[in-house]
Amino acid sequence: MRQAVRAGCVAGLAWVGGCTVGPAFHAPRAEVPAAWHDVSAHDGGVALVARPDPGWWRMFHDPVLDALVARAMAGNPGFQENRARIVQAREQEAVQRAAGLPELGTSARYTRERLGEAGLFSVLGGAGSGTGQPAFLGGIGGLTQGTDLYQVGFDASWELDLFGRVRRSVEQARAQVAVQTARQGDARLTLQGDVVRTYLQWRATQALLDSAGEVAAARARTVALRAFQRRLGLADGTDVDLAGAALARAQEQAAGFQRQAGQALNRLAILTGQPPGALDGPLAALRPLPDPPPRVPVVLPAALARLRPDIRAAEADLHAATAGVGAAVAQLYPDITLSGQVGQRTLTLGSLADWGNTFYQFGPAISLPLFQGGRLRAAIRLARAQQQEAALTYRQRVLDALGEVEDALVALRTDRAAREGDRAAVASIDARLALARTRYRDGTGDALAVLDARADLGTAQQDDIQARLVVLLDVVALCKATGGGWPETGD
Repeated sequence: MRQAVRAGCVAGLAWVGGCTVGPAFHAPRAEVPAAWHDVSAHDGGVALVARPDPGWWRMFHDPVLDALVARAMAGNPGFQENRARIVQAREQEAVQRAAGLPELGTSARYTRERLGEAGLFSVLGGAGSGTGQPAFLGGIGGLTQGTDLYQVGFDASWELDLFGRVRRSVEQARAQVAVQTARQGDARLTLQGDVVRTYLQWRATQALLDSAGEVAAARARTVALRAFQRRLGLADGTDVDLAGAALARAQEQAAGFQRQAGQALNRLAILTGQPPGALDGPLAALRPLPDPPPRVPVVLPAALARLRPDIRAAEADLHAATAGVGAAVAQLYPDITLSGQVGQRTLTLGSLADWGNTFYQFGPAISLPLFQGGRLRAAIRLARAQQQEAALTYRQRVLDALGEVEDALVALRTDRAAREGDRAAVASIDARLALARTRYRDGTGDALAVLDARADLGTAQQDDIQARLVVLLDVVALCKATGGGWPETGD
């Protein structure tokens, strides 16, 4: 009978030990449409894929850009800072996990003790002895004169996680690791996008500077020709002033492009973890601005929640908040701790190893909160409010992501259409320049027509370069909005 009762108690403890209070986390289901709303997702402007390439910037086929992205991943301090946060989160999980394991320690102690005969026993008066001292003082002998006490031993304790407080804390810490891992992915995607965007701006500025130089040269020759005509009486001061104003505008525009070029180079150096000016030499060579890809890979909306690192971070935040509710609820339940101590205690160092000086103690201890002034209930309400906030944040992240993709699709479609007009303008003015040159060679036209056409062509080319850059930046924005091929497994 006694063994049956004991077995029942053990089974009951095992059952209770498997209980984990608080809500269980279930991954939220993102409410997304079946397809993208913008028509560019259906007219061939994009390519629907199950998963984009994590090296999405390689679609520009520029080895210099590839090297810059790799350098940024290895040398950017902000990106490495996010790695440090992941390490911290993992160590915090290890700390929480260790709270559910038994603790074992050892100690050694030496003390010199004196009972204090006068202060301790004078209250007993002079009973039992003609000397005015208790009769049993003779039995304790030298203790009233001081004695040595030696003790060594082992201590052990184990908090039984019967209601899952430790397990919920471990779950919460594990979710925080997922949060930091996802934020690392978001930081990676942001850094890659910044490097690609800044590099494209740098190459576009190079092309704009080259074109602006040709425009300024044509305007300068026009000023010289108008001044010569004025000396001959073939032009008046207004013609010279107008040509001079056009030259000043061209020079001012070239100076603006020069400023943008220097700022882009400085920005690239900082993004790659180098001081400003470090890339002035390596990137000095003129390279063409790449053309936008004819089709940009885009995932379906259903895959967005898996590929966007900020959405994954919001989901992990919700997981951590849900586990936090369970940890708060578990504070209402009893804590049971098994503890024990075994060792040797003696009055002489030489007898410390004698078996007769062995002592031990063990047993359970239970702690149950009775009155906390409402602190524990308030903590539960706080945890539930944080869980609700995390759920709303997740929904907002999904909506924001959908909006970013749709905005990027609209921008890519409209900017591509706008660029067609700039390309047509370049072709038209180029034809006019060819005709002006032919007439000048045949003697039926003048040099001013050639110079004006050349300057107009440079201006149109600048508009086309800027339009091409806008489309390229739209491609970068779309790749970032769809997650950039961030691996589902994290960092």
